[in-house]
Amino acid sequence: MPEFYEKRKLSCKEDVVLALSIFVVFLDFVNAVVHHSDTQLRTSIFALLVFLFVFTVRKLYPNPSKRIWPWISPIYDNGVMIIVAVFFLFHVTLLNVPILNVDLYNVYENGDIIGHSLGGLMMWTIFAKMALEYSRVNNKNWSAKTIIKYSMLALFVIGILWEFIELAASLTILPHVDEPISNKIRDIIMEFIGAGLMAVAVLKTKYPFDLGEWE
Repeated sequence: MPEFYEKRKLSCKEDVVLALSIFVVFLDFVNAVVHHSDTQLRTSIFALLVFLFVFTVRKLYPNPSKRIWPWISPIYDNGVMIIVAVFFLFHVTLLNVPILNVDLYNVYENGDIIGHSLGGLMMWTIFAKMALEYSRVNNKNWSAKTIIKYSMLALFVIGILWEFIELAASLTILPHVDEPISNKIRDIIMEFIGAGLMAVAVLKTKYPFDLGEWE
């Protein structure tokens, strides 16, 4: 095993959370098939394919090379994968809430606030892990402040890019996702709120990874 790859087994609680999250996403897939919810079906299939990809990469590539390690390190971090699994659990479920059989994003005008805040939380966690491992592998000795700065910048770029993709889609293949500019600004703000809360949590609890000293 490479010296830069510190493998940590899942604790019992983490094991349960990860397994339960994936199982709920699978139930959402079944629910989507039964109730003909196309959006939930597509999203649940995508989520299950993400999980399959992660476990396949871990199985087939157990000793990643140092050169690409920073960019794929989130895949090997059990804590980060739990964050991803919990995000998909909420995001997919809210597309067609069981029993009620309603798309919360459509029924509640500001329903996507939840999705964007959790999405920002998840994406920041992934970017922060990449920045942390890049610093370690290349002996940059970045402080927690620097890692947070770079990961927030990456989140901002991805957030803006995503809103442009949504805009392009609304003008072409997905006219139903059209929304005013104010909503797009709100979405980006909610992503940063989610990311900020996660950054504070990581600094306080050192989970799912330790960012080190602030400066």
